[in-house]
Amino acid sequence: MPLNDETKTLIQQAYSSWLSANSFKPRRGQRNMIAVIAKAIGAVAYDSEGERQPDYDEHVCLVEAGTGTGKTVAYSIAAIILAKALQKKLVISTATVTLQEQLISRDLPNLQATSELEFSFAIAKGRQRYFCLSKASMRLKDADQASSAQGLFPDEEVRLSGRSLAQVTLLERAFSASTWDGDRDNWEQAIPQEDWSLVAADRASCSGKKCPHYQGCALFSARDDVRSADVLVANHDLVLADLATGGGNVLPEPQDTIYVFDEAHHLPSKSQNHLSRHISIDAERRRVVTTQKTMARIKKLFPKHTDLHRTIKTVAQIDEALDASLVNALPLLEQVFQQQGHLLNSSDELRFSHGVVPLTLQPVFQELEHCFSLKGGVLQKVSDHLLATFSDQRDNEQANKEVLYGVLGELINSCDSAYLLCSDYATEDDKTSMPKARWLHQLNSDMAFDVSIYTAPLSAADTLNRLLWRNCFAAILTSATLAALGHFDHFIQQIGTGDPDRAFKILGDLNFADSVFHVPKMRSEPTQAEFHTEEIIQLLPELLAKDGGTLVLFSSRRQLQSVYEGLEDSLRRSILLQGDRSKQYLIREHKEAVDEGTNSALFGLASFAEGLDLPGNYCRQVIIAKLPFAVPDSPIDEALGEWIESKGGNSFWDIAVPNASLRLSQACGRLLRGESDQGRVTLLDRRILTKSYGKQLLASLPPFEKQLNT
Repeated sequence: MPLNDETKTLIQQAYSSWLSANSFKPRRGQRNMIAVIAKAIGAVAYDSEGERQPDYDEHVCLVEAGTGTGKTVAYSIAAIILAKALQKKLVISTATVTLQEQLISRDLPNLQATSELEFSFAIAKGRQRYFCLSKASMRLKDADQASSAQGLFPDEEVRLSGRSLAQVTLLERAFSASTWDGDRDNWEQAIPQEDWSLVAADRASCSGKKCPHYQGCALFSARDDVRSADVLVANHDLVLADLATGGGNVLPEPQDTIYVFDEAHHLPSKSQNHLSRHISIDAERRRVVTTQKTMARIKKLFPKHTDLHRTIKTVAQIDEALDASLVNALPLLEQVFQQQGHLLNSSDELRFSHGVVPLTLQPVFQELEHCFSLKGGVLQKVSDHLLATFSDQRDNEQANKEVLYGVLGELINSCDSAYLLCSDYATEDDKTSMPKARWLHQLNSDMAFDVSIYTAPLSAADTLNRLLWRNCFAAILTSATLAALGHFDHFIQQIGTGDPDRAFKILGDLNFADSVFHVPKMRSEPTQAEFHTEEIIQLLPELLAKDGGTLVLFSSRRQLQSVYEGLEDSLRRSILLQGDRSKQYLIREHKEAVDEGTNSALFGLASFAEGLDLPGNYCRQVIIAKLPFAVPDSPIDEALGEWIESKGGNSFWDIAVPNASLRLSQACGRLLRGESDQGRVTLLDRRILTKSYGKQLLASLPPFEKQLNT
């Protein structure tokens, strides 16, 4: 067992050293969290090879740690020491770039310098954060050609603009001179996305060790740092992408890894996004044209290669069948819209009830599935042949091969994705499992009728189980908000693992006793939109903080704008609206106003209810316009609600109320950010006092003093 007396002593010494060096006092919640995580990881049963025993199923630990716990240091100290004792890698994964940067630039360097622990750390990023010298060189070489007919990218309709050319030149020179490491985030100025996309590394165009620039590649240099580090800081998207390709490509193998998922409440939605797919008929037809242009260029490069010409001819035959199938699909899809047009939502989306695709569509999707499968396989043969002919010569022929290899990679990736979607539409769901959401989006234009086709799982739990929980050595999932309505069942159902009896709630060391949760007496409810908005306008002048900052949170842009426009000019001058400027600009202006002794109020939407850090006087009050019930208007939300109802459940109680509980807790969490902070949360929605779900929502809130006026 790694959690022996020696390890416990090491944890205690590291924590004491960190506290002393930073002049901090020990926090009860922080110590509790360190102990919980150390016990969870230390209890994992493993064999003589260091692999977790497959029948040990208590290796996933859930910890809700409220603001003021100091959770970053808590999980870092415990997990780093146990990971090193077990000879495992530690991957800390976040949902936001902000926390990722905070870990790398502040928290881990400070812990390394003050805890007396010896460990190395590195940030792990996706490929497209890194500069590709090969792509940049080809772009610049192309710009030097006398005409587009001689260029490396003759199919591009628009040549590089002068500004883009200057940007690519600047990046190439800085990287070649070693004054820049090729990490986009380390370039001092913002790089426009349209310019960065020209030189960003990507899987499709990467030829690996075959590339003449491999030895100095920014991406692979960064990957070397990642492989050698004890602690890797990643994000949920990268972890999921790596696991989807089998694991061990960017990050360590799951069985050799202890994961800490910070901001873990984002993991279910992030996972669902990774499993969602879509195609459009028009885009796929245009991709057929691109394929044939690419094949023609490859054929010219190898004029005497008979076997390759036969393979290229096969691609043309498949594309002919594929295009015919796409053309045949359009009238059938149009017919579905005509027959079920009354079911369209406000976004021109048509969802198939219970995910059941009409029988009339299944044959055409079976044909498309077959075509995409064949095409992907044959294109891979062409790609393999092209890669085998790469040379060290930096001439036009080699440059053309590299460009075409990248195009082929993108075509193969799109084929694979389209194949999976069409396969999903061609077969029925297993009746014993949760169905998928399937829907069509009508794209009308002056030119022609077009359709986008979508599929998405209603839950990512099975996939997370298959890729992550069954394979990892251990995992810690933490956030300030994991428990909905006071318990973890909702989150456990979303992620597909965990035990409520082994889930922990740790309250942050904050001044709840001197802070208030206030519901004023109101005549209206949010369901009476016009009257509710008017009453908020009447109440706000008295409610807004007189000695500091206020955060006012709305559920809709319309109400935010209506309330702002209904206030007196004198009051509007002290209000900053989300959307008028960048988030960073608004926060800076708000803080400057408060520092100068002027009242300031931030009016924001849902994104301001999470991750916004306004300590002390910058936020003396949070005003919430109404309970944050989400409108289930997306096809996925509608499909999930439909499935729950079909199983005898209640979508409102099973989905809407738990989600509202989490969002309300997140909004309330904006008030107290430090131990000495105090203030008031005001909810302008009397339903929390009059509706049956109100008691549950109130009970799940932090222990504020309650001022409830009915």
